[in-house]
Amino acid sequence: MKVIFIDVDGPLAWDTVNRGKVSLNFGGSLFKIPYPWVEEDCAALAKVVAETGAVMVLSSDWRKHYSFFQMRRVFDYYGIPGESLVDFTTTLDLWRKMSRPSIEWYRAAEVAKWAADNKVEKWVAIDDLNLAGQLPHLDPAVDGWRHLKVDGHLGEGYRLRDLVGECVDRLS
Repeated sequence: MKVIFIDVDGPLAWDTVNRGKVSLNFGGSLFKIPYPWVEEDCAALAKVVAETGAVMVLSSDWRKHYSFFQMRRVFDYYGIPGESLVDFTTTLDLWRKMSRPSIEWYRAAEVAKWAADNKVEKWVAIDDLNLAGQLPHLDPAVDGWRHLKVDGHLGEGYRLRDLVGECVDRLS
């Protein structure tokens, strides 16, 4: 199984916060998301899914605010096959003595745990957080190359649409 651990803010939604809420209606069920996603980057993710046959696991904080089925509908709305979303990463509620790990550490730990629990060998994490710096600390067998830093407009990474070929290569 090939898995894409996908974040939303940074890879799929960036520079859209001030564009207003988006109302989604699916079979009479209405709900809103706080801002639109970037269509070109959604199309890029749909292309990676189509070319690799990968499934998606949501690692974004959006998993804390929307149900699994709502998120599938949001992905469908933006042209990304909702049925390829198969799970959310588990939210780790850990308290470490004397220190509080960074958000990057938590996200990387959640991704690494899901991959290990499900015995996934081919996976990438698409995120604007610096997971590459955390993954090897969590498990020396997990290389940082599994992370693709995508941050839209912040200038520290790339837009997802610029990394389609690299995503496909890493999942092949």
